[in-house]
Amino acid sequence: MPKFFFQVIDRTGAEPTEFALEFPSLDDAKQEARRALAEMASEGLPAEPLNMLAVELFDENKVPITELRLLLEEVPKLRPDVAG
Repeated sequence: MPKFFFQVIDRTGAEPTEFALEFPSLDDAKQEARRALAEMASEGLPAEPLNMLAVELFDENKVPITELRLLLEEVPKLRPDVAG
C-alpha cells in the first residue's frame, strides 16, 4: 500500500505537525485529510494570525498533492447610522 504524508496546521498556528499513513488509494488518503480537517475544526475555530486550519497531502516521495484549508474570515460591514 502506498504511504502518504500529512502536514497539519492547527488553530494554534504553531509549527506544522507531520505524520504518515498508508492507504490503498489517493482517494482514500484525500478522504482521510478531509476527516482530519473536520476533526480539527470540531476542536475549535482557527485564530489569528493565520485564521486557517490546513491539511496538506504529500505522496510517499513527499511531493505535494493537494492542500485542504478552512479559513475564518471576518468581513466588517459599514453601518450608515454609525459615524466612522
